[in-house]
Amino acid sequence: MNQAQLNKKVEKTPESKISMDTVYKIIGSFPSKSRRHLIPVLARIQREFRWLPDEVIEVVMAEMRVTRAEIYGVISFYPQFRMTEPGKYVYRLCYGTACFVKGAPIIAQKLKEKYHMSNGETDPSKLFTLEFASCLGNCGAAPMAIIGNDTYGSIDPEKTLKITENYSL
Repeated sequence: MNQAQLNKKVEKTPESKISMDTVYKIIGSFPSKSRRHLIPVLARIQREFRWLPDEVIEVVMAEMRVTRAEIYGVISFYPQFRMTEPGKYVYRLCYGTACFVKGAPIIAQKLKEKYHMSNGETDPSKLFTLEFASCLGNCGAAPMAIIGNDTYGSIDPEKTLKITENYSL
């Protein structure tokens, strides 16, 4: 598939916010299209778009001359790579020992009841994606969460629901 065909494929989905020109610029910004640059290329693309859509994977395959299996091998090994579009806000709930003992599972249950999402899932409205973190590094404020770029400590289930309502506006 050549660049024109790939660009045409992307144009079929008007809601897509993926600029194929940006993908080509990212790939071209590396000294070579060698396999050794695959991880940094994927990381930079995801930083730009928040996830790795299939049409982007196709461009990376063609430009870097790697197989789909090689790309999926990298994506499946590193948990920070996303193959599905995350919600507008990523809700990272600490599941470290202190947060777990102080109620993180109850908070997760409340989020599941209200937003119909579990760990690694996005709510139907695509507002939140829930991710459990092994530790967020502030055990004194347990339980804690990071929503987007905002950090919240000493949260409880009711406080969590009030906080998330502020993002729904």
